[in-house]
Amino acid sequence: MLKVMLVDDEPFIMQGLSVLIDWEALGYEIVKCANDGGEAYEYLKNDKVDLIIADISMPVMTGLELLKKIREEKLSDAYFVILSGYNDFNYAQQAIRYSCMEYMLKPVSREELTGILKRVSLTGRMGSKNDEGTDEPAGKVVLFKDELDSLVSAIDLNEVTRMNASVDALYDAMYAAGMNEEILAMNINYLQVRLIHLAVEQDESVDQEEILNFINENVYDAGRTKGTRTHLKRFALSYADYLAGLRKNVSRGVLQEIEREIRQNYAENLTLKDLSRKYYVNPSYLGQIFRKKYDQSFKDYLCSVRINEAAQLLIKTDDKISLIAEEVGYKDTDYFIQKFIELKGCTPARYRKNGGTA
Repeated sequence: MLKVMLVDDEPFIMQGLSVLIDWEALGYEIVKCANDGGEAYEYLKNDKVDLIIADISMPVMTGLELLKKIREEKLSDAYFVILSGYNDFNYAQQAIRYSCMEYMLKPVSREELTGILKRVSLTGRMGSKNDEGTDEPAGKVVLFKDELDSLVSAIDLNEVTRMNASVDALYDAMYAAGMNEEILAMNINYLQVRLIHLAVEQDESVDQEEILNFINENVYDAGRTKGTRTHLKRFALSYADYLAGLRKNVSRGVLQEIEREIRQNYAENLTLKDLSRKYYVNPSYLGQIFRKKYDQSFKDYLCSVRINEAAQLLIKTDDKISLIAEEVGYKDTDYFIQKFIELKGCTPARYRKNGGTA
């Protein structure tokens, strides 16, 4: 039986979910009903579940906060379903970032919940071990996560050769498992979620419906998957181009935002990785467009901003050099002097004495 935890601060909602369907008949057991995200979090510290269904708005810890916390702390990789009374795309975007499986609006229908449980059941039992520690017998629907993740990475980096190889590896694995419509659908559904996530990472404001339409037009036909490896290879190339278009649209705006942030917070411990996370841009891509625009790395650009600011302070104030170094972000005065000499051609002391020249 797959283990389920329900999380909601409204008892009648919890009770309604409990009796909405025949959980046992679908292979599930409700092992925990938590009144808020905090209680759920404490439970997950010691107990494992396969599926979490949580309300988005609760005291102590919301559903989104619970999802974010357990993913960042790697506390649980359970399937996560968010319940909400709000049809707000921003909530859905946040949920997608932390691998939320579904975002369902209240009131929940029996058909919708049953469909989700069947999907989890198909995937959740895959690749599991039986009581003897050996692989489960064949015939179950299999999710080939490694092959799919490799394909997503290749699409993200627009590496054509690796895209084709990843598609071949995926189809070889599916055929070896006894390829059928359920296996194909399960893997395509996972790919779709990952690709949506990838697009949202490039541009938080991107229209999710636009992405879904693009994927559906290229992967689905009249509700059925176009199930050939050749077609998936063509789609992978198309989606890589689609992401490239998103990057072109956002790169200029992102660089302006980052430049403004550096100007305002140059003394802080700014890193390319942290900024890429903040602005939802792939760090490798951000590094590339930064170097292309400024003809130097992010690290060198930040250093030049700091040293130029220090030069102004040397001329306009009588502050000690060690204090100026700290004010522009350098705790090590010797290192600051070294970088100053590299960029200005003389020591800070000489620069001040000469009135701003080497």
